[in-house]
Order: sequence, then structure tokens, then C-alpha cells
Amino acid sequence: MNNGYSSAVGQVPAALARVLGALPNMAVAYSGGLDSRFLCHAALLCGCNVLAVHVFGPHIPPQESAGAKVWAQQRGLPLRTAGFDPLALPEVATNSSQRCYGCKTGLVSLLRGELAALAEQGQGRVLCDGTNADDLQAYRPGLRALEEGCVRSPLAEAGLSKADIRKAASATGLDRPDQRARPCLLTRMAYGMRPDAAILARLATAEAELAEIGPLGDFRLRLTPEPVLQAENLPDLRRHEVQNILQRYGFWPCKMEIGASVSGFYDAGGAGHKL
Repeated sequence: MNNGYSSAVGQVPAALARVLGALPNMAVAYSGGLDSRFLCHAALLCGCNVLAVHVFGPHIPPQESAGAKVWAQQRGLPLRTAGFDPLALPEVATNSSQRCYGCKTGLVSLLRGELAALAEQGQGRVLCDGTNADDLQAYRPGLRALEEGCVRSPLAEAGLSKADIRKAASATGLDRPDQRARPCLLTRMAYGMRPDAAILARLATAEAELAEIGPLGDFRLRLTPEPVLQAENLPDLRRHEVQNILQRYGFWPCKMEIGASVSGFYDAGGAGHKL
């Protein structure tokens, strides 16, 4: 073992290393976001046998799926992909406040099916995800689906917050420890708005072009149903460029909310409010 690798292993938080030590054969629900990437990264450092399982569908921006595949390939991480369309699920079709529960229930069922086929080949694995300790304190209906599906969450079990994960990611040499969270596209729409693949695709493309502008920082394009752009920053020199993108994809006029937190927009107090 080279010194760099040994040093990185030593920087894995002790509580997480203990959890991972009891999970030698893992399948990680892998989105390509920081939490699932760090979980795969730390598990590999700890000597676990890791299979990443990435699910793609109309609720996931194509560029995020592409990026997830590239990162796994660069790391030499075994990757299995599966298509999943949640739009016909009752809670998702009506976009209820239990949307995430219904979607996660369907997702866990799909992943269990994928793993059952592997188990029949003698390749049994424990299904894990990247839920962290902060998620346990927020309005997350999908957590119930994880519990019901017996999905392990090593980061949360080790008590790691998002800040802890960023710090450990940097210490262990994981690229992009400051990676922003990009929740699924369904979270952009107010409860009660019926989603379809076409509008999700427009949202994904508009957000991809907005991301190329750069100075926005963390941002979301929401439909309340009126468009709302939340962003950390919006320099005056870029407002016209932003407006052109929003107009091009049918999201203008658009209310601008600059400088506020972009998380939990529809879930103040778990109420799922509309603006």
C-alpha cells in the first residue's frame, strides 16, 4: 500500500470506518452527487467490495447521469445502471406532498430486484444510500421508504453531517468536495402540479444552460406554477443573459429570489406550501 493511499484511509472518519467494516459487500444507490460519491470513495478506501447502481429517468437531468458514469469509470468503480420512470406512480403523478415517499418506494423496489438477480448468482450485497445526518433533521418523506426497504445509510449511521462529509472528502482526496446538491427535477414543481417528461426536460435544459453562466452559485428554477429562480447570486451584468435563457424555454416572466437559501422551498415546516 502506497503512503498516499494509507494516508487517505487514515482520514476516513473513525465512526464511518466502523460502519463500513461491517459491510464488506455493498451496493450503493449512486446518483453522482457528493454524498453517494463520498460513500463509494470511503468504502473503497476501507476495502469494501462496492457496486454502484445508478438509476436514470425523466426526473434526472441527462448531464447528471452522464457525469455519474464518467466518475465511476475514472475511479474503476463497478457500475450497474437501470431505467426508472416514476411519473406513473400515484404520489408522483399527482405530485402530492408524499411524492418522495412514493418515488423512493418504487426506486427501492427496483434496486431490490436488481440485487436479487445478483444474489441468485452468489453475489449478495447490502443495499446502501448516501443519506447523511442532516437529512434526518429535515422534511424527507423518502426516509420512510428507505426504512421500510431496509436500506442502510452508513453516513447517517456514523453521524456525519454535510459539513463533515465535505471535510472528510477533502482530507481523503475526493475530487470536488464542494459539489453542490442537485435534487431530482420533481422537487422543482409545486405540490399539486402534475409533472410530465416534456416539462422536466425543459427544466433540465434551462438549468444546464443557467449553470454555464457561473456566478449564480447554488440555484433552482421552480414552478409555483409561475416560474421562480432562486440563486445565491445574480450579477447585474448577467441578468439579461439569464432572462434570454428563461425566455427561450418558456419560463419568462420569472420572479427572482436572490440570496436566500434554495433548500426546502416547498416544505416550510413540512407543510409543502405554495407561493
